[in-house]
Amino acid sequence: MTKVMVSAKVEDIERWKTGFATHSELFKTQGVTVAYYGAGDKNKGAACFETNDLNAFMEILESPETAEAMSHDGIIDGTVEVFILDSTLEIE
Repeated sequence: MTKVMVSAKVEDIERWKTGFATHSELFKTQGVTVAYYGAGDKNKGAACFETNDLNAFMEILESPETAEAMSHDGIIDGTVEVFILDSTLEIE
């Protein structure tokens, strides 16, 4: 399972969190099985997704449907950062 972290600046954290929780169907098309999300300093939001299809995830992330969802949720254009979490540190 591949993990992808996405962060962005948002207009309002509560608006973003409320909107994020409504996108389960969109996330399913990206092969997402679980999503963790939360807020950072001021108006920064982040989500970590587990996907079984990284190609579908990335393709749909760039789609008009995702752009519309992000706009609706108050994500500020040009602030989205994507990280593929492809390394693991085992703690013993």
